[in-house]
Amino acid sequence: MNPMAIISITAFVVALVSGVYIFVKNPESRFNRALLLFSALIAYLSLTDFGLYISESYMMADFWVRMGFLWPIVVPVILHMVLLFTGRRPTMPLLAVIYAPAVVIAALELTTDLITAGPTMTSWGWTFSAAENSLPYQISNIWGFIIASVAIILVALHWRSSRGSDRTQAHYLLTGLILPVLAGVLTDLVLPAAGMAVPSLTDPSAALGVSIIAYGVMRFRLPILSPLNAAMDIVRNMNTFLIITDLGLNIHYVNPATERLTGRRAAEFSGRKVTEVLKFDELSTGSIMESRLRGKDEWIPVIVSAGHVHGSGGEHLGLLFTGSDMRPILEMEEKLRRREDRLVLLTEHMADGLGEFDRDFNFRYLSPSVKKITGYDHEMLTGMSALDFMDYLHPDDTEEVKKLILTRGEGHRATFRIRRPDGNYRWVEYVDRPIRTDGDIEGYVFGLRDIHEHKLAEEALIVSKEKFRELFRNMRSGIIAVESDGKGFRVKSMNPAAERMEGVSCAAIQGMDLQEALPEIWNSPIRRALQEIRETGEAIHCPEVECGEGWFDVHLHQLSTGEVVIICTDITLRKQYEDELRASLREKEALLREVHHRVKNNFQVISSLINLQLDDAEDPAPLRDLQSRIQSMALVHELLYESEDLTSIDMGRYIERLTSSIVNSHHNGEIEVEVAVGDITLPLETAIPLGLIINELVTNSFKHAFTSGGMISVELEEHGGEFTLTITDNGVGLPPDFIIEDSDSLGLRLVAGLVDQIDGTLEVSGEDGTRFRLTFGVVPYRRRV
Repeated sequence: MNPMAIISITAFVVALVSGVYIFVKNPESRFNRALLLFSALIAYLSLTDFGLYISESYMMADFWVRMGFLWPIVVPVILHMVLLFTGRRPTMPLLAVIYAPAVVIAALELTTDLITAGPTMTSWGWTFSAAENSLPYQISNIWGFIIASVAIILVALHWRSSRGSDRTQAHYLLTGLILPVLAGVLTDLVLPAAGMAVPSLTDPSAALGVSIIAYGVMRFRLPILSPLNAAMDIVRNMNTFLIITDLGLNIHYVNPATERLTGRRAAEFSGRKVTEVLKFDELSTGSIMESRLRGKDEWIPVIVSAGHVHGSGGEHLGLLFTGSDMRPILEMEEKLRRREDRLVLLTEHMADGLGEFDRDFNFRYLSPSVKKITGYDHEMLTGMSALDFMDYLHPDDTEEVKKLILTRGEGHRATFRIRRPDGNYRWVEYVDRPIRTDGDIEGYVFGLRDIHEHKLAEEALIVSKEKFRELFRNMRSGIIAVESDGKGFRVKSMNPAAERMEGVSCAAIQGMDLQEALPEIWNSPIRRALQEIRETGEAIHCPEVECGEGWFDVHLHQLSTGEVVIICTDITLRKQYEDELRASLREKEALLREVHHRVKNNFQVISSLINLQLDDAEDPAPLRDLQSRIQSMALVHELLYESEDLTSIDMGRYIERLTSSIVNSHHNGEIEVEVAVGDITLPLETAIPLGLIINELVTNSFKHAFTSGGMISVELEEHGGEFTLTITDNGVGLPPDFIIEDSDSLGLRLVAGLVDQIDGTLEVSGEDGTRFRLTFGVVPYRRRV
């Protein structure tokens, strides 16, 4: 293999390894990062040299020549490293001035032949040839020489002015940078210009320089900044402002933090007295003072310390003022003050009491709200020992509280009674937490809460629960509590009455599915009620439920917890009594129906006897009237016998049959009878007198109202519990001076008596026919025996 190719690949490895090693030693160092970039560029260019030396054709050699276009970047990177090493932090404008020409030259190198003409075959292999008589080539050489010279001069000056380890550092860096620069100038410029063709040793020399610097890093921990450079970095980067004056208090320097704080440039401070920008009550060195720093638009409160600047011989050269902005501190103090005010206000008005014990259980702090709970002022209790405070507790609580609170631990909780100044005791709750310093308990913070009303309510609830349990256990009705599991119901509890009813103990079926535990209940209508109450949540009453061999009155209620309570009252005995009563009632109804039937038959017998007497009577009219009255009463008993209701008469049906009977008995087809009766029923005490009245008035119309044909109307209406009977005809009417009470007619006198019997009012009108209007109410039941 070409010896130059071996040298190039060796330079590639040395540069890459050395650069990575330097970076790993201190990746935070700007110098190390710049040196890593330098070594990476050298490694890359060594790799392009290797490709050039092993090329087998012109085209391949030309490709590798073009790939070496990054060589102009190496020169500004060297200067960049030197600036960082010597403590000069390059600004962005300076970096732009250094790197911009390198980028332009690299672009020309890649895209044109103005810098490098192309590859040339030599005795040691392919190499590159410079563009002759090219202005860009000449400019690039001049530019590279100037940048490299500046870098070497800066390192040399730093080496010359340094002592000890600083000089050793500069020596290694100077050696590592001079080698590639001298090699490049010699092999790429001087010797070719003298007519001597030699291979370029710039990249191998640069790789060697990187290894020298790496050795310096390994042995002397390069780069170690000088104390002056470190101090300048600290001054530039510190957050506190710094002002340096001479002994006459004239300002010579302000750091960037001063510029940022005041909003003024450093030039505005130069030559001014420090007393113009800092206000002191009294200037004193070696102490910390509060002052005001003049800003652009305001005076800024600051805290300042002043000290002397000494020379190498210890002499006073000037004064150094350093400080910081007090506004954040003042704002924090104001926030803390407002927070403390809010805390005081909160503790004064809060319902709970707060306090703090020291390590000996003495009250170190008590909030004013303690008085609301204990009745004692917090100032009176502060400093009192917890043991002395035991005298204010209820005697029954003292020993327990003493053991609990005075036992050191992670925390305590207790409830006890405090005797207030009026002698009454109130329940309070006490909770504390330890205060630790370096792991040791230095005291306790505690809270005190009045739970008197809660305690009384709790005790009342316990009594109420006990009463409920007692009621639950002793109720005669069975109570079964079930809970829904989404699919069915599970038994949760049963009272003793339910256990007796079902013949099973609650412990045996608790938690079981209702269908499995109590199948008789599950197979009864109670199951449908359970499903309905689960959907609606409304209480359900099942008055008669047959379950097994018994009957039950069942109420179902859903509790707020979601459980459903089934309350079962055994009504089996009541059901038997009701059945027996219904049977007895049916027997009595049958007997009563038979009585009405026999009464009707007796009236029929009387009517038949009257009918036999009619043939022998000289005047049959009175007997016929009597027979008609008997038939009207018989009709009532006949309807009662036929009716389901033995206490009242369907008046529509009754009046229809009564008037029809009257029409048939008079055999007068020219007189029509119209009946208009609503759905009205009347008791026996009212129906019989009303039937007799209708019989008398309709019969009277048949006898006296008409000379030929005519119309009779019977109407019965109800209005709010009051009834109106209207009987009209379109016959000859009544005399003008007609008074029913003075009538000689037996029938009309009977009507008047019947009206009084039912407490009615009768109105009679004789114009355009005859109209009788009877207003009455229901006659109350009167004992018949």
